[in-house]
Amino acid sequence: MKSRILFIITLFLIFNYNYSFSQEHETHTKNEKEHIVVEEIHQESHHEEGHHKKHAISAVMSHTHIKSGVKNDSGDNWIALPSFGLSYNYSINEKWAIGWHNDIIVEEFIVEDPNAHSENTLHKNSESEIEGIDRSHPIASAIVITYKPFKHVAFLVGGGMEFSEHENFALVRLGMEFPFHIPNDWEVFGVTAFDINIDAYNSFTFGIGIAKLF
Repeated sequence: MKSRILFIITLFLIFNYNYSFSQEHETHTKNEKEHIVVEEIHQESHHEEGHHKKHAISAVMSHTHIKSGVKNDSGDNWIALPSFGLSYNYSINEKWAIGWHNDIIVEEFIVEDPNAHSENTLHKNSESEIEGIDRSHPIASAIVITYKPFKHVAFLVGGGMEFSEHENFALVRLGMEFPFHIPNDWEVFGVTAFDINIDAYNSFTFGIGIAKLF
């Protein structure tokens, strides 16, 4: 009888030891897995922060639309002209950047002069008596601040000058960009901009561009 009781007690102790060891091992394994997951999240976050690039050079193909163009001997006509852009941006952080944006319209054209009765009239159409301003491949150069509140939306505001062989004008630029990242630190984006040329004309530009981040 005593042998049976001793045997039962021994089995109970062995079972209890194995159960406790199994529970301890399971808890330890679970803690290790949780630690690994936390480390992976931390490394991924650190990688994303380190992946942020400070510099970007971009090229844009676009069309510039002007409402006050002089065309076919009549004024106040919309004209669409091919244009190209080349820009550099420095990213201050994930949301703010500052850049130097340059655009050129690759044609010659005439726009209606808003100061038609002033002494600054540069061109006069002899047939229709439309006074206008000659523009020959004008280059717009502006310092632009970019604010990116969302991943694929950015707002632009800046100012600079538009240069042409006939006359130069100060300008104010407002715009939006819609960037999308692609592999190997490249980015494609759509862009629209509204340029206000002081004492001259206004223009809308729509284009698509590609940028290299580094």
